[in-house]
Amino acid sequence: MSTLAFLTTDAHSADVLARSPMERLARAAGAQLEARDGWSIAVSFGSEAAETERLTKTVGFTDRSSLTKFEVSTTAEAVAKLELRPGTAEVRDGAWWCPITPERLLVFGKPAGAAALRSAVDSIGGRVVDLTAALCAMTLAGPGCRELLARFCAIDVRPAVAPVRAFRPGSIARTPGYLLVEDEQRLLILVGWALGHYLWETVADAAEHLGGGPVGADALVPTLPGGTHA
Repeated sequence: MSTLAFLTTDAHSADVLARSPMERLARAAGAQLEARDGWSIAVSFGSEAAETERLTKTVGFTDRSSLTKFEVSTTAEAVAKLELRPGTAEVRDGAWWCPITPERLLVFGKPAGAAALRSAVDSIGGRVVDLTAALCAMTLAGPGCRELLARFCAIDVRPAVAPVRAFRPGSIARTPGYLLVEDEQRLLILVGWALGHYLWETVADAAEHLGGGPVGADALVPTLPGGTHA
């Protein structure tokens, strides 16, 4: 059992919902919330037209803290058998497998698939820590996603340097975190759970100057390279 296993969301509980550290600010911004897979999710922000415009013309950001997240510490040989290399993430069974070092992985996917994902990471061997409630996550999407990121992060995400599936540990909004290039116009950032409120405010302020704003989970098309979903 992992040291944080007791924090894993029970996707079958209808009475107790896990909540993102960004929920209060999302609610203040007009979010409509629904219970999904054991989480309280901001599914929309009132105007489908406004959200679509952000994703197609400017930039939108979406709280994705509900992703199930595991860190795996194992051997370099075990990682090599998975044909993974640092700097490049792979999609496997609807989840992202992201090598941090030759001996450490960050693996995350939809909360509905938490049990299957846990079995997959346990099969690798080594130490598994459930980081679901230790890391919050946010997607930046739309043609302005890279410009938005550049306003609070120095990680270089120019397409020639960071193509689709690039995975980079680094400083995000002056705090340690991770960056994944999910698609040509879609970036995922992860930082410590306690910094969720700060991350939302930082991103929201930068997005406003670009004509962007929050979008709900239903507006964010859940496609991954190869047509899979997360």
